Amino acid sequence: MKYTLLSIYLLCLIASSVTGQSLKSLDDNNGFKKYKLGSKFVLGQGVKTKDPEGSDKVNVGYVNESIGDIPVKAIELFYARDTLGKIIVRISPEYYEKLLEALNGAFGKPTQNFTTNEKNPDSSASVNFYKNDFLWKTNRLRLEYVYAYPKTAGAYGIKELYLVYALNDYGQRLNRSKIRATSAKNF
Repeated sequence: MKYTLLSIYLLCLIASSVTGQSLKSLDDNNGFKKYKLGSKFVLGQGVKTKDPEGSDKVNVGYVNESIGDIPVKAIELFYARDTLGKIIVRISPEYYEKLLEALNGAFGKPTQNFTTNEKNPDSSASVNFYKNDFLWKTNRLRLEYVYAYPKTAGAYGIKELYLVYALNDYGQRLNRSKIRATSAKNF
């Protein structure tokens, strides 16, 4: 009996360390490919435009990246006071299952599930769309998988698939940059 309890305990300990290790590799990656969260803006990345939420947005012009054999369509970088705080990686929607499997294989099970569909209805969700929304969160950053699709099969609607890498304090950084936008030097 003691050996059975001990083996169950060791199995649980190993399983939790494997998941922790997966999230540690997400933390170690610190972003997507060569785009690292917390890094400063580099002129060669593209042209900054103002985003409605107040950050500086850079659309990466030419994207020759992939996640395994899944091609990336577009990369958007969001800067708060010239510090990269959020990255959106857009992917063609037909890869939604393959991408989710790849994420689960690389980083383990998501830490949170915000999915809205016929099994998980949400009154705040869009009337015409479902959304598969999974979150992997570490102490420093988070990775969010979002797949939005129409509720009715064959309905005309845009499907979207993207990943969001963001610093956990990105919203606070953005608010601080808005406050500092008007300084005493402007008067």
